[in-house]
Amino acid sequence: MKPIALVDLDDTLFQTKRKVPHLSEDDLVLASVATNNSHSYMTKTQLAFAQWLVASTEAIPVTARSSEALSRVTIPFNSYAIVSNGAVILGPDGKPDAEWHDIVAAELRPLESYFGDLLTAGTAKAAELGVSIRSWSVMEGDLATYVVFKENEGDGSRLQEIVPIIHENSGWVRHHNGNNLALIPPVISKRLATEFLIDRLRAADPHRPVMGYGDSVSDFSYLSLCDWWGAPSKSQMTDLVVSAISR
Repeated sequence: MKPIALVDLDDTLFQTKRKVPHLSEDDLVLASVATNNSHSYMTKTQLAFAQWLVASTEAIPVTARSSEALSRVTIPFNSYAIVSNGAVILGPDGKPDAEWHDIVAAELRPLESYFGDLLTAGTAKAAELGVSIRSWSVMEGDLATYVVFKENEGDGSRLQEIVPIIHENSGWVRHHNGNNLALIPPVISKRLATEFLIDRLRAADPHRPVMGYGDSVSDFSYLSLCDWWGAPSKSQMTDLVVSAISR
Protein backbone atom coordinates (compact mmCIF):
# COMPACT_ATOMS: atom_id res chain seq x y z
CA MET A 1 0.00 0.00 0.00
CA LYS A 2 1.51 3.31 -1.08
CA PRO A 3 0.92 6.41 1.02
CA ILE A 4 -0.83 9.34 -0.64
CA ALA A 5 1.44 12.40 -1.04
CA LEU A 6 -0.23 15.73 -1.83
CA VAL A 7 2.41 18.16 -3.04
CA ASP A 8 2.46 21.77 -4.16
CA LEU A 9 4.76 22.48 -7.10
CA ASP A 10 6.06 26.04 -7.51
CA ASP A 11 8.50 26.96 -4.72
CA THR A 12 8.03 23.52 -3.16
CA LEU A 13 9.50 21.11 -5.73
CA PHE A 14 11.01 23.74 -8.03
CA GLN A 15 11.39 27.47 -8.65
CA THR A 16 12.50 29.97 -11.26
CA LYS A 17 16.23 30.49 -11.70
CA ARG A 18 16.14 33.98 -10.22
CA LYS A 19 15.24 32.45 -6.84
CA VAL A 20 18.45 30.38 -6.79
CA PRO A 21 21.00 32.87 -8.21
CA HIS A 22 23.86 31.20 -6.32
CA LEU A 23 23.50 27.98 -8.35
CA SER A 24 25.03 27.32 -11.76
CA GLU A 25 23.39 25.61 -14.73
CA ASP A 26 25.16 22.38 -13.78
CA ASP A 27 23.49 22.45 -10.37
CA LEU A 28 19.96 22.71 -11.79
CA VAL A 29 17.55 20.43 -13.63
CA LEU A 30 14.76 21.72 -15.87
CA ALA A 31 11.43 21.18 -14.10
CA SER A 32 8.96 23.16 -16.19
CA VAL A 33 9.05 24.97 -19.52
CA ALA A 34 7.44 28.42 -19.48
CA THR A 35 5.88 30.18 -22.45
CA ASN A 36 7.67 33.41 -21.44
CA ASN A 37 11.07 31.70 -21.07
CA SER A 38 10.94 32.03 -17.28
CA HIS A 39 11.51 28.31 -16.88
CA SER A 40 11.50 26.51 -13.54
CA TYR A 41 14.30 24.36 -12.20
CA MET A 42 14.92 21.78 -9.50
CA THR A 43 18.05 21.67 -7.42
CA LYS A 44 19.70 18.26 -7.23
CA THR A 45 18.18 17.84 -3.75
CA GLN A 46 14.70 18.72 -5.01
CA LEU A 47 15.16 16.27 -7.89
CA ALA A 48 16.03 13.46 -5.47
CA PHE A 49 12.99 14.29 -3.35
CA ALA A 50 10.67 14.39 -6.37
CA GLN A 51 12.02 11.06 -7.61
CA TRP A 52 11.43 9.51 -4.18
CA LEU A 53 7.87 10.86 -4.07
CA VAL A 54 6.96 9.44 -7.49
CA ALA A 55 8.56 6.05 -6.78
CA SER A 56 7.37 5.56 -3.18
CA THR A 57 3.97 7.25 -2.94
CA GLU A 58 0.88 8.04 -4.96
CA ALA A 59 2.15 11.56 -5.61
CA ILE A 60 -0.59 14.05 -6.43
CA PRO A 61 0.17 17.66 -7.42
CA VAL A 62 -1.96 20.27 -5.65
CA THR A 63 -1.24 23.47 -7.53
CA ALA A 64 -2.44 26.86 -8.69
CA ARG A 65 -1.17 25.90 -12.14
CA SER A 66 -3.75 25.29 -14.83
CA SER A 67 -4.09 21.97 -16.62
CA GLU A 68 -2.06 23.40 -19.50
CA ALA A 69 0.70 24.69 -17.22
CA LEU A 70 0.88 21.34 -15.43
CA SER A 71 1.42 19.63 -18.79
CA ARG A 72 4.72 21.52 -19.10
CA VAL A 73 6.11 20.07 -15.86
CA THR A 74 8.77 17.40 -16.43
CA ILE A 75 8.15 15.40 -13.23
CA PRO A 76 6.42 12.15 -14.29
CA PHE A 77 3.32 12.22 -12.08
CA ASN A 78 0.99 9.35 -12.95
CA SER A 79 -2.01 9.67 -10.67
CA TYR A 80 -4.59 12.36 -10.01
CA ALA A 81 -3.78 16.07 -10.03
CA ILE A 82 -5.53 19.01 -8.38
CA VAL A 83 -5.02 22.11 -10.54
CA SER A 84 -6.18 25.74 -10.76
CA ASN A 85 -6.30 26.01 -6.97
CA GLY A 86 -8.78 23.14 -6.76
CA ALA A 87 -11.08 24.16 -9.60
CA VAL A 88 -10.22 20.98 -11.50
CA ILE A 89 -9.28 17.46 -10.51
CA LEU A 90 -7.55 15.58 -13.31
CA GLY A 91 -7.84 11.81 -13.35
CA PRO A 92 -4.92 9.46 -13.99
CA ASP A 93 -5.88 9.67 -17.68
CA GLY A 94 -5.29 13.42 -17.63
CA LYS A 95 -8.97 14.26 -18.16
CA PRO A 96 -11.10 16.38 -15.76
CA ASP A 97 -13.02 14.38 -13.20
CA ALA A 98 -16.66 14.69 -14.27
CA GLU A 99 -18.17 14.52 -10.78
CA TRP A 100 -15.97 17.29 -9.41
CA HIS A 101 -16.46 19.39 -12.56
CA ASP A 102 -20.23 19.36 -12.12
CA ILE A 103 -19.94 20.44 -8.48
CA VAL A 104 -17.65 23.36 -9.28
CA ALA A 105 -19.32 24.49 -12.51
CA ALA A 106 -22.69 24.87 -10.79
CA GLU A 107 -21.13 27.49 -8.50
CA LEU A 108 -18.87 29.21 -11.05
CA ARG A 109 -21.23 29.81 -13.98
CA PRO A 110 -23.17 32.57 -12.16
CA LEU A 111 -19.88 34.38 -11.37
CA GLU A 112 -18.63 34.86 -14.96
CA SER A 113 -19.73 38.50 -15.27
CA TYR A 114 -18.48 39.28 -11.77
CA PHE A 115 -15.00 38.06 -12.70
CA GLY A 116 -15.02 40.68 -15.46
CA ASP A 117 -16.09 43.33 -12.95
CA LEU A 118 -13.19 42.36 -10.67
CA LEU A 119 -10.66 42.64 -13.48
CA THR A 120 -12.01 46.05 -14.49
CA ALA A 121 -12.05 47.32 -10.91
CA GLY A 122 -8.58 46.00 -10.18
CA THR A 123 -7.12 47.58 -13.30
CA ALA A 124 -8.76 50.91 -12.46
CA LYS A 125 -7.44 50.78 -8.88
CA ALA A 126 -3.94 49.97 -10.11
CA ALA A 127 -4.05 52.86 -12.60
CA GLU A 128 -5.17 55.20 -9.83
CA LEU A 129 -2.18 54.10 -7.74
CA GLY A 130 0.24 54.24 -10.67
CA VAL A 131 0.93 50.51 -10.65
CA SER A 132 1.42 48.82 -14.03
CA ILE A 133 -0.25 45.41 -13.94
CA ARG A 134 -1.58 42.62 -16.10
CA SER A 135 -4.58 40.56 -15.14
CA TRP A 136 -6.77 37.76 -16.45
CA SER A 137 -9.30 35.10 -15.55
CA VAL A 138 -7.78 31.64 -15.19
CA MET A 139 -9.69 29.42 -17.61
CA GLU A 140 -10.24 25.68 -17.50
CA GLY A 141 -11.91 24.83 -20.78
CA ASP A 142 -14.71 27.36 -21.09
CA LEU A 143 -14.98 27.85 -17.33
CA ALA A 144 -13.51 30.95 -15.63
CA THR A 145 -12.23 29.84 -12.23
CA TYR A 146 -10.56 32.83 -10.51
CA VAL A 147 -8.69 36.05 -11.38
CA VAL A 148 -4.99 36.88 -11.20
CA PHE A 149 -3.06 40.15 -11.07
CA LYS A 150 0.70 40.57 -11.60
CA GLU A 151 2.94 43.64 -11.71
CA ASN A 152 4.60 44.36 -15.04
CA GLU A 153 7.49 46.20 -13.46
CA GLY A 154 8.21 45.19 -9.90
CA ASP A 155 8.30 42.32 -7.46
CA GLY A 156 4.59 42.29 -6.67
CA SER A 157 4.89 44.19 -3.39
CA ARG A 158 2.34 46.79 -4.50
CA LEU A 159 -0.28 44.25 -5.51
CA GLN A 160 -1.53 44.18 -1.94
CA GLU A 161 -2.79 47.73 -2.45
CA ILE A 162 -5.55 46.52 -4.79
CA VAL A 163 -6.80 43.86 -2.36
CA PRO A 164 -9.63 46.06 -0.98
CA ILE A 165 -11.64 45.59 -4.18
CA ILE A 166 -13.04 42.34 -2.76
CA HIS A 167 -13.31 43.23 0.93
CA GLU A 168 -17.09 43.17 0.75
CA ASN A 169 -17.24 39.67 -0.67
CA SER A 170 -17.39 37.29 2.24
CA GLY A 171 -15.66 33.99 1.66
CA TRP A 172 -13.38 35.13 -1.15
CA VAL A 173 -9.68 34.37 -0.71
CA ARG A 174 -7.00 36.97 -1.44
CA HIS A 175 -3.85 34.94 -2.04
CA HIS A 176 -0.73 37.08 -2.38
CA ASN A 177 2.64 35.36 -2.78
CA GLY A 178 5.45 37.16 -4.59
CA ASN A 179 4.36 38.73 -7.87
CA ASN A 180 1.02 36.98 -7.83
CA LEU A 181 -2.30 38.14 -6.40
CA ALA A 182 -5.17 35.72 -6.91
CA LEU A 183 -8.78 36.53 -6.03
CA ILE A 184 -10.50 33.20 -5.52
CA PRO A 185 -14.22 32.53 -4.97
CA PRO A 186 -15.26 30.26 -2.06
CA VAL A 187 -16.05 27.25 -4.28
CA ILE A 188 -12.43 27.17 -5.54
CA SER A 189 -10.33 25.66 -2.79
CA LYS A 190 -7.38 23.33 -2.61
CA ARG A 191 -8.88 22.11 0.64
CA LEU A 192 -12.31 21.26 -0.83
CA ALA A 193 -10.77 19.43 -3.79
CA THR A 194 -8.30 17.60 -1.55
CA GLU A 195 -11.05 16.54 0.84
CA PHE A 196 -13.11 15.20 -2.07
CA LEU A 197 -10.15 13.26 -3.49
CA ILE A 198 -8.93 11.85 -0.16
CA ASP A 199 -12.42 10.50 0.52
CA ARG A 200 -12.36 8.73 -2.85
CA LEU A 201 -8.85 7.32 -2.46
CA ARG A 202 -9.49 6.13 1.09
CA ALA A 203 -12.80 4.44 0.25
CA ALA A 204 -11.09 1.05 -0.09
CA ASP A 205 -8.63 1.60 2.78
CA PRO A 206 -9.62 4.29 5.31
CA HIS A 207 -6.27 3.97 7.12
CA ARG A 208 -4.13 4.80 4.12
CA PRO A 209 -1.52 7.40 5.22
CA VAL A 210 -1.70 10.88 3.71
CA MET A 211 1.30 13.22 3.60
CA GLY A 212 1.36 16.80 2.36
CA TYR A 213 3.97 19.34 1.29
CA GLY A 214 3.63 23.04 0.50
CA ASP A 215 5.43 26.36 0.76
CA SER A 216 2.70 29.00 1.09
CA VAL A 217 0.65 29.88 4.16
CA SER A 218 -2.43 29.27 2.01
CA ASP A 219 -1.32 25.62 1.66
CA PHE A 220 -2.29 25.07 5.30
CA SER A 221 -5.85 24.79 3.97
CA TYR A 222 -5.16 21.33 2.54
CA LEU A 223 -2.13 20.32 4.59
CA SER A 224 -4.29 20.28 7.71
CA LEU A 225 -6.21 17.36 6.16
CA CYS A 226 -3.03 15.27 6.02
CA ASP A 227 -1.70 12.91 8.66
CA TRP A 228 1.74 14.52 8.28
CA TRP A 229 2.89 17.63 6.46
CA GLY A 230 6.10 19.48 5.68
CA ALA A 231 7.51 22.60 4.04
CA PRO A 232 10.78 23.67 2.40
CA SER A 233 13.24 25.33 4.78
CA LYS A 234 13.08 28.49 2.69
CA SER A 235 9.38 29.24 2.31
CA GLN A 236 6.60 31.55 3.41
CA MET A 237 5.29 28.81 5.68
CA THR A 238 8.62 28.17 7.39
CA ASP A 239 9.18 31.90 7.88
CA LEU A 240 5.82 32.14 9.63
CA VAL A 241 6.50 29.19 11.94
CA VAL A 242 10.02 30.35 12.81
CA SER A 243 8.73 33.86 13.50
CA ALA A 244 6.04 32.51 15.80
CA ILE A 245 8.39 30.36 17.90
CA SER A 246 11.05 33.08 18.09
CA ARG A 247 8.80 35.54 19.88
